[in-house]
Amino acid sequence: MADVFDKCDEFWTRMKKVAGEHFDKGVNTFFREFPVTNCLPTVTLNGVEHLQVSTNDYLGLATHPDVVAAATEIVRESGVGTPLGARPLTGNTKLHLHLEAELAKFRKTEASLVFNLGLGAMSGTIACMVGRKEKVFVDAYAHGCLHDGARLCKGEASWFGHNDMDDLESQLKECPLEQPKLIAVDGVYGMTGDLAPLPELVKLKKKYNAQLFVDDAHGTGVMGANGRGTPELFGVEDEVDLHGGTFAKSFGTFGGYLCGPKKVLDFVRFVSPSFMLTKALPGCITAATIKSLELMQSMPERRTQLWENIDVLRTGLRDAGFAIGNPEGAVTSIFTRGAMALTAVDLLQKNHQIIVNPVMYPAVPYGTSIIRMTPSALHTPDQMKQLVAAIVEVAKTVPLHEGNEAAAHKAIAKTST
Repeated sequence: MADVFDKCDEFWTRMKKVAGEHFDKGVNTFFREFPVTNCLPTVTLNGVEHLQVSTNDYLGLATHPDVVAAATEIVRESGVGTPLGARPLTGNTKLHLHLEAELAKFRKTEASLVFNLGLGAMSGTIACMVGRKEKVFVDAYAHGCLHDGARLCKGEASWFGHNDMDDLESQLKECPLEQPKLIAVDGVYGMTGDLAPLPELVKLKKKYNAQLFVDDAHGTGVMGANGRGTPELFGVEDEVDLHGGTFAKSFGTFGGYLCGPKKVLDFVRFVSPSFMLTKALPGCITAATIKSLELMQSMPERRTQLWENIDVLRTGLRDAGFAIGNPEGAVTSIFTRGAMALTAVDLLQKNHQIIVNPVMYPAVPYGTSIIRMTPSALHTPDQMKQLVAAIVEVAKTVPLHEGNEAAAHKAIAKTST
């Protein structure tokens, strides 16, 4: 007789089928044990120093002395987890209000709202914003939290092919012009590193009477002359209706946020369960994030160093013949067939003491896997050359030059339905 646990066996059977010969060798690369300070350029594992190019601490702010000091001061004064209450109850402090005010200034919006999770900010906003007889359109490659919000909303959800504006427009055409609708995309796509075509999306949202929600988790702090992200890069900050993001990347802390019109954020504040029914972001994290935001704006040299590292890495990989697509954000990925990324990442760690990330289905389309690399401002160009040389060596054992970029993008059309 079937029971609810049967899906567990089915899941592992499916995963082994996808991974094939690479499963046993590489499955343990998931949930590897790391030191707590896992975002430093070099980390020590089992007494051996490793080069780490696998976290999203793009600007190296997670361990900045000023950020650490800001958090430590609050811990000494008030404890670790405090305030111990939801924001509508006892969790609304001067620190939270100050961070929200500074975020609104940074984003050039009327208001902002701080959540204790980026996931909650994205999924909670879409879930409460798209009501009955309304519709949301989500890019097939958007963060999973946008997809979750679309599935949770009371309205109708639809998915369009990754960055496929023709597909999106064909779906928008099918809706009455007067029907309320929301378009939800990432500014920078976290697996491929490519950007949403925001100018084209702005044109479509105006043409079809929609609002545009951009989750710029991977763009904030990295893109734009002042680090305000993908909308700043494209010059459309005023045209984006809702700006979302996380503190767990360039800020180097924890939590999420939403920026936009005050009336909208006041609505979300009162009706989104992911804001209303959860504990407030701890004061120590909030204080650290305030300091991170300040440093993000006052230390442009960090962004300059980050991009120098990225350019060295991508030039080296392309010169060596690897398929990395056309990334424009800080994420660089090598596309592979099947689950070859598992074996490759395992060999990089065991034989070359280099840590990068393997990503496979369901985070990327079935039959595809990627080697995902995320340099930071704390790395050096020489370390990027070291990484490229190691990948070249691994490719002598694992056929990484048989890139699967085209297959990956072709598969997106199947996942969008």
